[in-house]
Amino acid sequence: MMEKSLLVEMKPQTLVAEAGKKVLVLIPDPAIPGGVSNYYKTLALDKRANIAYFPVNTAKPQGPVAAVTRLAGRYWRFFFQLLFQRYDVVVVNPSLDMGKSFHRDLVFLLIARLLKRETVVFFRGWFEPYEEVIRKSKWKQFLFRNSYAKADKHVVLGEIFKRKLLSLGVPPQTPFFVETTVADSSFVKELDLAKKRAQFEKEISFLFLSRIEKEKGIYIAIDAFVAFRKAFPERKATLQIAGDGPDLAAVKQYVETKGLADIRFLGHIDREAKKEVLLQSHILLFPSFTEGLPNSILEGMLYGMPIIARATGGIPEVVSHGANGYVTESYDPAVFTGFITEVSLNSDLYAAMAETNHKQARQKFTSEKVKERIIRIYSDTL
Repeated sequence: MMEKSLLVEMKPQTLVAEAGKKVLVLIPDPAIPGGVSNYYKTLALDKRANIAYFPVNTAKPQGPVAAVTRLAGRYWRFFFQLLFQRYDVVVVNPSLDMGKSFHRDLVFLLIARLLKRETVVFFRGWFEPYEEVIRKSKWKQFLFRNSYAKADKHVVLGEIFKRKLLSLGVPPQTPFFVETTVADSSFVKELDLAKKRAQFEKEISFLFLSRIEKEKGIYIAIDAFVAFRKAFPERKATLQIAGDGPDLAAVKQYVETKGLADIRFLGHIDREAKKEVLLQSHILLFPSFTEGLPNSILEGMLYGMPIIARATGGIPEVVSHGANGYVTESYDPAVFTGFITEVSLNSDLYAAMAETNHKQARQKFTSEKVKERIIRIYSDTL
């Protein structure tokens, strides 16, 4: 099998226009906040004549009966769209999680294979407890091996996921592509690292950018920040929490009950608000329990932030401990406080990490670079 790592330069002349393939990409409803929808909105692949997006769900609240009816309708629409509009390639973006994505998306995949379309599976979320559920269930193993494992190509967010998929039954001869998520580079030209360092020396702006839920490590981030502020009250600092999610109200209550200062809730941010946050923030905190490779990590890197994160999913493959940030398997806020302290009290270290991350992200993770690579995957002839 030929291994294909996409973290390399690719020539524009190899793009899909040359191959002439029509591609249908299954995505979440763009109105739903989240990493996958943000990824495809940022890349805007559907602006190409031969690539279309197909939303698999809706942002509108629905009861159980309406949800089942809607999904059945999507399956039929998908079937006829493939049949009559003659798409050559179908791209599925499932998550290995306790939710419905795993079962919902395998039906789309089976329909595509029934119609003999080329299939690409790009696993985005990866919940390790559900991986164990699959390994322990003969029925789920059967489902996996007769759907996802038979895809023509697999895109993964790190070598760790390639190894996991092979162990779950994907044939070793299947082409694998190691890819990344994307950093929105719309306003990176406005970034001034020297100015950012000067601001850092006056007051540090920490950023937590994700869905607000316990599993994303929000409480770890808050506790680590608070411990740092107590240890070094003379060092001015704020923690900005950007995002929405099921635990937002509980987290706000946690902060209010404990009387914690210098913590700001920004809610869901987009466009201008996101621009200001990325340009002004200095250090990204991301102690998530389990991940693929979140967009926020790459955006933090592109906009000159050292990354402090848990060593989960593909994160250790882009964050090198002590070089451009810190990664740990610990859930202990004190460990994160130690990393925060090390970089916050050393302006030269901060500047070096910021420069390293910015250069690396400009070379590999911008919208333009990722778009070029992902289109190559779609167009590459089996």
